[in-house]
Amino acid sequence: MKYIISTLIVLLVSCQRPTRVVFLGDSITEMGDNKAGEGIYEGFISSLRNTFEDHDIELINKGVGGDKVTDLLVRYDRDVLQLRPDIVFIYIGINDVWHKYDVGTGTDIDAYENGLRKIIQDIKAHNAKIILCTPTVIGENQGSFALNNHFKSIMETKTMNDDLDAFAQVMRNLSQEFSVELLDLRSIFLDYISKNNSENKPFDVLTYDGVHLNSHGNQIIADQMAKFIRRSKN
Repeated sequence: MKYIISTLIVLLVSCQRPTRVVFLGDSITEMGDNKAGEGIYEGFISSLRNTFEDHDIELINKGVGGDKVTDLLVRYDRDVLQLRPDIVFIYIGINDVWHKYDVGTGTDIDAYENGLRKIIQDIKAHNAKIILCTPTVIGENQGSFALNNHFKSIMETKTMNDDLDAFAQVMRNLSQEFSVELLDLRSIFLDYISKNNSENKPFDVLTYDGVHLNSHGNQIIADQMAKFIRRSKN
């Protein structure tokens, strides 16, 4: 009898709890809570908060600037598993590539894949729905792109783009391996940029610095993520 009552209480509490969505990522995700009107672009999570304002949905931002997949491995238990989310967006990979060329430290692609595999396995074991997001862009142009610290081992964006393509393919492969959903942001961004960057600008199409999102980039991601959230609620 006590077991039945306890089970009913747990079920009642879970039914009353809003759908909990966690966004796990780096500075792009961290800045997703930027609000328009503060001299900055409205972030994609802020946009989603407006979209789902009247819905029973809780959006939790767990983006940390500078993070790579190795950093997520340190904190995903606290920042994801312990929160018991219903939906988790994993958006990581830019720094794993960028830091290799910008400051001389990055992530080996095998370590990137194995780290993500561990995170995905554990989140799936907790019955959360996962959406893997491919890394987007480092520079929006063809040719040279000035990195923050001008690390001297690279002169062309092509090398970074080749790495980003490979890291994005890891996400695509893991999506198939674990039967989890994929939001292929890299393909979406590259397609948009190819149609809207006739001047070959290094930024100002979907980013304000070649990496971090401007209003258009944020809105594209918000619109795409909203589709997954709606579908998960239905």
